[in-house]
Amino acid sequence: MKIKRLYLKILLSFLMVLFVTLTLILILFITLGGRSFRDYLDRKAFPKLEIFQEMVQEKIDDHPLLPVARNLDLKKQLDTFSSLFDLKIWISDPEKGIQIKTFKDPVNIAQKGFQRQIHHQNGITLYHFIRKRNQYYAILPIKEGNNELRLHLYYDTRNPNQPEGIFFVGILIIGGLVALLIIPLARRITRRVNQLNRSALEFANGNLSYRTDIKGNDEIAKLGHSFNFMADKMEKMIQGSKELSANVSHELRSPLTRIQVSRELIFDKIDKLDKEMAKQDIHRYLQNMESDIQSLDTLIDQVLKLSKIDYQESDLALESFNFKEFLDKVLNQYHSLLLQKNIGIAHKFPDTMRANQDKSVLKSILSNLLDNAVKYTPENGTILIEPLPGYRRGVGFTVANTCPPLDDKELKMIFKPFYRTRGNTAPGSGLGLTITKKQVTRCKGNIIARNTKRGLTFEIRLP
Repeated sequence: MKIKRLYLKILLSFLMVLFVTLTLILILFITLGGRSFRDYLDRKAFPKLEIFQEMVQEKIDDHPLLPVARNLDLKKQLDTFSSLFDLKIWISDPEKGIQIKTFKDPVNIAQKGFQRQIHHQNGITLYHFIRKRNQYYAILPIKEGNNELRLHLYYDTRNPNQPEGIFFVGILIIGGLVALLIIPLARRITRRVNQLNRSALEFANGNLSYRTDIKGNDEIAKLGHSFNFMADKMEKMIQGSKELSANVSHELRSPLTRIQVSRELIFDKIDKLDKEMAKQDIHRYLQNMESDIQSLDTLIDQVLKLSKIDYQESDLALESFNFKEFLDKVLNQYHSLLLQKNIGIAHKFPDTMRANQDKSVLKSILSNLLDNAVKYTPENGTILIEPLPGYRRGVGFTVANTCPPLDDKELKMIFKPFYRTRGNTAPGSGLGLTITKKQVTRCKGNIIARNTKRGLTFEIRLP
């Protein structure tokens, strides 16, 4: 069954990690701690076994003519040690079998079930049981005259409480309690993730104003803040696209209407008898149509530029160059337009001033500002381009022209798409300054417009 709940996945993952960790700790404890404890017991056991071996041998030697099976003193001694230390003790003869034992049960000790054996220099062999460390089986050689006998000791503590088992159960209980404490944390995480998921679905379903509200400073909260930031950007882009579509539709409708009227007038003149006058009118109408077509072409070109800037199709190609020489080349393209309106232009830049910018973007910024300045500067006016005082972190300059001052509301609106100032009859689509602002923003710069003594002034800062 596939688990779909995130908090269950977190809980089960934690339990799995906890189980593996505890298992490894227990194995390490048994392997290292148990081995050390076992080696300690081995070192202590052999001296005691030697003493016991000597005591038993002494009892046998006290009655050399008495068989082991009828040696009551030996039997009493073995019973005493068996009862005192909870041992199973017996003596066997390799040829005759078991001679004496301290218990009633049959002897059933399989030596193959023991983990290892340790030999002592006195012939003592000590076995450890493979499954339980605290089970021991020792064989001590003794003599009955010329016969070789074996003294067997078996120590079994399978019934008493095992500290390892208690330790393991305690670890499991602690792990369970920790797991229970993990559940609220997992639920808190998944609750905020579900909240973010609901916000994304609301936004995807068209509720562009919906925002998530995730408290805190952790990664999920940061993800929520990033989602809100993305939603703000997306809402502005979508709203801007809607406004752009509406404005483009409006701007396209006017020249198309004029083209349609010119077409109808042309056909009307063709039907008239005065051929010479019809020819002159047709020529004028065709010129009007050509002008409208050029306006449409310019509008479409500017809309494409806006779309390209919005989606940032290419990165900036930065290069270092002389700013004054670059500005002179751009101004040369406006020589004929300046002569038509007798507009003077001046700039004051040092010959050594350099810029590190994308030339095509900077040319677009300057061209749009100059287009706007030439368009709105009255005849015999002046355009002044100067360095921005005190700006040393990049390229900063001002473009001022002697047009009438604008009010504060218009100063804020002139960068909006298709905005035209009141009473403006100059040709244009109203997208030039919008493109300029987007290009400056793309360069991570800033542009503002304000009224000064020299006229309308644009301040541009490009880092």
